[in-house]
Amino acid sequence: MIKSNNFLIITLSILFVSCTTVQPPPQPNESFKIKPVKIQPHRINIPTPSRVAPPIKKPIVQTSPFPIAQLPASLLYLRNKPAVPGGIAWISLLTRSNVPPVIKYQNKQVLVLRNGQQWIALVGIPLTARIGQHTIINQDNNQQYSFKVTHKRYKVQRINIKNKRKVNPAPSDLRRIRRERELIRSALASPWRPTTTSPLPLMQPIRGRLSSFFGTRRYFNGQRRSSHTGLDIAAPQGTLVGAAAAGKIVRTGNYFFTGNTVIIDHGQGIVTLYGHLNSINVFSNQIVQTGEVIGTVGKTGRATGPHLHWSVSLNQNMIDPTLIMK
Repeated sequence: MIKSNNFLIITLSILFVSCTTVQPPPQPNESFKIKPVKIQPHRINIPTPSRVAPPIKKPIVQTSPFPIAQLPASLLYLRNKPAVPGGIAWISLLTRSNVPPVIKYQNKQVLVLRNGQQWIALVGIPLTARIGQHTIINQDNNQQYSFKVTHKRYKVQRINIKNKRKVNPAPSDLRRIRRERELIRSALASPWRPTTTSPLPLMQPIRGRLSSFFGTRRYFNGQRRSSHTGLDIAAPQGTLVGAAAAGKIVRTGNYFFTGNTVIIDHGQGIVTLYGHLNSINVFSNQIVQTGEVIGTVGKTGRATGPHLHWSVSLNQNMIDPTLIMK
């Protein structure tokens, strides 16, 4: 009986130990629960081959950033014209440059045109130019070119003016004349503007009789005055006056000698002046085309009758308009 009891006690002891050593897993604290993370599968985008044909590359055409104006065939005769005061000097330039060289005469840029494979400088010579050797300079390489100015005797013209103040201005007139002379000089010296085409030759602004030529030595009421710096074309008052070439109006106004006046910059150092107008139909900075009406013929300023006074400035020197007129 004792043995059986002992066995019973041992058995119960084993059961008790096994119950105390095997514990259930502890429950995690609610504040430290780890939420499950759903892992997305990683996708790799593999580009599919395009079925669109690649664009065809167009060839790049190299163009000169400098406008290149060709010499009109009608001006080829200038090559054989003598260089005279109020005329034009033709100078062939020894340069292989693909862009127009910058040529200066008396520190003023001159017109350069392309003639075949050669550059030609057309230099406007002032009426007051001395007889003898003159020089132009290529600003790109300092190369100098010389040309000879020969004498030309211009005709004499004697004119009688009824308004004595137009011959012997009063002191107040002289002050006005000085102011206006500076305004006109500034307009004729408009900043250099390159063009892709040559403004030359110029269109004659009106049809009419050439009543007074460029360069004539003038006597007003028997008194010697400056030589004529333009071409006078007689026509009835009110005749429409057209622009000699496309360009920009740089100045309009009423002046003591030239009356109602329009000045146009055609680019490449070519500027034209239209004087003694009866009316002005344009305004400063307006762009006009060849033949576009800019005013009408009149007899304002110092004029004895209705006519157009037309002047042409080349590199800021007045030249004979008939040399470059169509």
